[in-house]
Amino acid sequence: MKSKKVKSKTSFILKFIFTINIIFLISIILSIIAPYIPPDQFWPIAFMGLSYPIFFLINIFFLVFWLIFKKKYAIWVILVLVLGTNHFLKIVQSNKKVNESELQNATKVISFNVKNFDIYNYKKNWQHNFTNRNKILQLLEEEQPNILCFQEYIHDKSGVFKTTDTLKKILNTKFKHIVYTTNSKNINYFGIATYSSYPIIDTGRIEFKTISGNIGIFTDIKINEDTVRVYNVHFESIRLKSEDYIFAEKVKKDINNDSLALRKNSERIMARLKRAYVIRAPQVRLVAEHMKKCPYPIILCSDFNDTPVSYAYHTISSLLKDAFVESGNGIGQTYAGVFPSFRIDYIMYSKEFYSSNFETIQDEMSDHYPIKCFLQLNKKEE
Repeated sequence: MKSKKVKSKTSFILKFIFTINIIFLISIILSIIAPYIPPDQFWPIAFMGLSYPIFFLINIFFLVFWLIFKKKYAIWVILVLVLGTNHFLKIVQSNKKVNESELQNATKVISFNVKNFDIYNYKKNWQHNFTNRNKILQLLEEEQPNILCFQEYIHDKSGVFKTTDTLKKILNTKFKHIVYTTNSKNINYFGIATYSSYPIIDTGRIEFKTISGNIGIFTDIKINEDTVRVYNVHFESIRLKSEDYIFAEKVKKDINNDSLALRKNSERIMARLKRAYVIRAPQVRLVAEHMKKCPYPIILCSDFNDTPVSYAYHTISSLLKDAFVESGNGIGQTYAGVFPSFRIDYIMYSKEFYSSNFETIQDEMSDHYPIKCFLQLNKKEE
């Protein structure tokens, strides 16, 4: 009798745990389909895509549990995890690295959101202490890319905080395309910039309906006999404020927050995320439509402000290949701020290219890490 009661109790517990597992299986399924649903039509689904890594790890835990205690339940978890394999491979990759001596004729591309070269983080004697700016410039001088795309670029007309003039001196990228979207007192000009060691033969811009200064530009360059179009795009930012960063720092340091403050801070950040998702969706479609009409091979460098399991990523990656997926290694996170690390910066390209040695340079000089790869035109596909 006692044995039957124990078995019955164990069976009930396992079924209860499986019920909880079903909730997380449904959650990961919703996160898997999230990239296919425009957030400006149904924004809650975007948060499910953002949570994909969390749901993945939770279901891995359940999978191990069922393999130990009830193997017949494990099959459901395996099926759902397999369903999301494509998303998983956008987050974690393992590719063979090519010896750089074999890439002497390749085009080295770097994309970097430099956070205005960190101009606002300097203290009282900031004119004499350009720490992060100098680290950025030193890195670029060492790397000497052929194509260099900046998001959140700044030019100081007063000549104190030199960026454009210094880049001209230290880099072999003598051609440039810079578009400023805002300025401060006609001294500091903010925008987006593409530098090239190859001649620029045409330029243009893709305007977004936003007050935040986000924009897309395209630059047609001549690589030997081939014309290539470089898109440099900064999609809608989340626009976090100082109070959001303070809250994130407190949570990170495990400083106690009362429940009311925790709820209010979380709701404020969620509202900012929602706004960005909704505004970003038409921007992404606009760039995608522009690329569909492009007569040249394409290179895209962009701060998406969005993860690989998102509508933004899906819309663009349906047209282009992802350099991280094709030639990267590891997790590849590019956000370096206090919030959880995500991959939100991308180098992509059309089928005429193939990539090698994608790398995230994990040196904190901005709230983004610079990313780089080598691209070569695939003559066999021309």
